[in-house]
Amino acid sequence: MARGKHGKEKDPVGSEPLLGAGKEDSGAYGTEAQDDARFYMGVDRESLINTPESGLTEEEAARRLELFGPNQLSVKEDNMWLKLALEFVQPMPMMIWGAILIESIETYIHQSMDGLVDVIVLVVLQLLNVLVGFIEEMKAGDAIAALRESLKPEATVKREGRVYIINATKLVPGDVVVLGAGGAIPADCTIREGKPIQVDQSALTGESLPVAMFPGADAKMGSTVTRGEIEATVTATGSQTFFGKTADLVQGVDELGHFEKVLREITYILVAVGFFICALVFIYLISIGVDFWEVLAFNVVLLVASIPIALRVVCTTTLALGCHELAAEKAIVARLSSVEELAGMTILCSDKTGTLTLNKMVLQDDLPTFVPGVSREEVLRLAALAAKWWEPAKDALDTLVLNAVNISELDVFEQTDHTPFDPVIKRTESTIKSKDGKSFKVTKGAPHVVLDMCVNKSSVGQEVEKKVLELAHRGIRSLAVARTKNETKDFEFIGILTFLDPPRPDTK
Repeated sequence: MARGKHGKEKDPVGSEPLLGAGKEDSGAYGTEAQDDARFYMGVDRESLINTPESGLTEEEAARRLELFGPNQLSVKEDNMWLKLALEFVQPMPMMIWGAILIESIETYIHQSMDGLVDVIVLVVLQLLNVLVGFIEEMKAGDAIAALRESLKPEATVKREGRVYIINATKLVPGDVVVLGAGGAIPADCTIREGKPIQVDQSALTGESLPVAMFPGADAKMGSTVTRGEIEATVTATGSQTFFGKTADLVQGVDELGHFEKVLREITYILVAVGFFICALVFIYLISIGVDFWEVLAFNVVLLVASIPIALRVVCTTTLALGCHELAAEKAIVARLSSVEELAGMTILCSDKTGTLTLNKMVLQDDLPTFVPGVSREEVLRLAALAAKWWEPAKDALDTLVLNAVNISELDVFEQTDHTPFDPVIKRTESTIKSKDGKSFKVTKGAPHVVLDMCVNKSSVGQEVEKKVLELAHRGIRSLAVARTKNETKDFEFIGILTFLDPPRPDTK
């Protein structure tokens, strides 16, 4: 039996359906229960995620997949043919249809070849106006669909006591998943019992460094585990995740672009002025006895001449050429109007990490020391000794330090013990034996943590805190380094490594 938070025994969810037989009524959706934190899409949340250690059964997982749907973001799909049909009833196309109708009637009555040529030209213009933009957007849609299809996320799931890999879209609420270093978090999860892990949430928050997550913490879909391994219980999937809700909000914005609005305003004004002038000319010519059909044909010519019917096709073609140039730079344009919107942008609000910056920690020249006679190179060497320098770096900070020293110079030392970075104590520690046989310890980690364990805190404490605060105000991060002194167990605060995530070369 699995136990709840208060120690009461509960039936394993894996062996009992989440709803009683015949209770999977979709009428529960959309009720007030759906907005209650105690419920997930009309189902009691506590019973849903109270999964035993062995995970869900395959039968229960299949029931939940049918009930809650696949673990994938909702994609807004428009009817292609309806969209094409609507393009033919916009203001400018409607005016061209009117001109085609009048020219066709006049051509039929007078059996004029010149009139037939005019009709053909107008029809070609009409098709070009609509089809160029439609085809370009359809190509972009196909490219995006192909890209989405090629990205097939996987998840390591635990069901009926077996751990195996499945398509992440088949995850359901209550599934037990195994999160490991380097793997993406496939759905919103609650961390189960175990050692804490580090999670990179830069895609969601813009934070460069990983965040430590302990049992009970909520890990969001779209994040990546950078260190550690632990099991987690899926609490939400698909569009019900934090990432999915955000994506739905973005897709919900469906309005005309600025360029399209300007084109429509110009069209309305020109059509109104053109009709007014044509009406005056029509009245005048009829009043002086000119034949009705000749007057009508002349008015069509005048209307077509006064209004730039090819305005839309010229603009669409120009935007399409811009799309092809962007495609050559590996950019997919989903809407033609977005090219103009980007060109007319005056202020771009963007997240920092990985967009304006390299998402890569770079060591700075500023390296304050707090022990007389200690050089910058010595502080870097001590920091490198606090890592397994003979192995590939395990995280961004180890990479930062090991790239700043000559690794071959460290081979004269022997590492007899090593404690990797622990988010609980916020530091790493190594026991080192030098070539003369003497042993000492080195540690690197959060400045306030390292400072509290050093014997020279009273003499350098204020200076260290002042320096760390100054660096923080400048957007520079700090990493403290300390070592034991004269084969004692007392640590001495040595110095501070400074680093930041620099801007990309193309950021201006």
